[in-house]
Amino acid sequence: MEEPVHDPYASIAKLYEAEHQHWLEDIEMYRALSARAGSPVLELGCGSGREILHFDEDAYEAHGIDICEPLLRIAAEKAKRKGIPVLLTQKDMRAFSSPSKFRLVFCALDSLLHLPQYEDLLSMLTSAFNALVPGGFFALDVVNPTPDLLAQGDGLVRRQSSFIGPSGTNVTHFVAWDIDPNIQTIKSHHFYDWISSNDQMNRRTASICLRYWTKDQIKEALNATGFTSPELYGSVQLDTFELDSERMIFVTTRPTA
Repeated sequence: MEEPVHDPYASIAKLYEAEHQHWLEDIEMYRALSARAGSPVLELGCGSGREILHFDEDAYEAHGIDICEPLLRIAAEKAKRKGIPVLLTQKDMRAFSSPSKFRLVFCALDSLLHLPQYEDLLSMLTSAFNALVPGGFFALDVVNPTPDLLAQGDGLVRRQSSFIGPSGTNVTHFVAWDIDPNIQTIKSHHFYDWISSNDQMNRRTASICLRYWTKDQIKEALNATGFTSPELYGSVQLDTFELDSERMIFVTTRPTA
């Protein structure tokens, strides 16, 4: 398993948080799963806490791990400010252990794309399996690599979004993808532009190497690590999965025996 050489999110952590903090479409799905599973819960790749900090509303014991220290620091600051007793730990989700056992472990919103090799996927799923109590739930949300999505990997710069940045100014996020379908890699190049109060143009950039996964690869890995009969949905509303669905939502359990 390769060790990460550098953290591509270190320079854009505050911009990433500002852009994603209001994206809450999947919160109810995970809260519904936690209502079925019970407490405690663990998020893999929790980032700045967009997901895991919401579990305090249901009085669940919540844990989150992430390898990115700047994003974890943002999550910890938000938790302290809101008085949320979440346990955040800097760990690599490819190979982690925990003294606690969880009733729900989940990996949200494309965190899986940061695993570069199939062996990394197996290692992460094995760690998640071992962290669950028998009968505990595991959930995974990742983009579905449809032909329309892969067609965007032509290297052209496209406007991704606009949002209010950390300094209160409007930030425009541009992204260019270089996709190699032979090895399923996505090299994403990010450009954040904003004008400061003195009318100066600013740009922050980051390049992130990702790996996309097919539904068959993920199903195979889930089965290989001991999970049972994974359910597959096409949206965070748990719609039936179709070949052109934007998302792949897997829900499965650790066997009771």
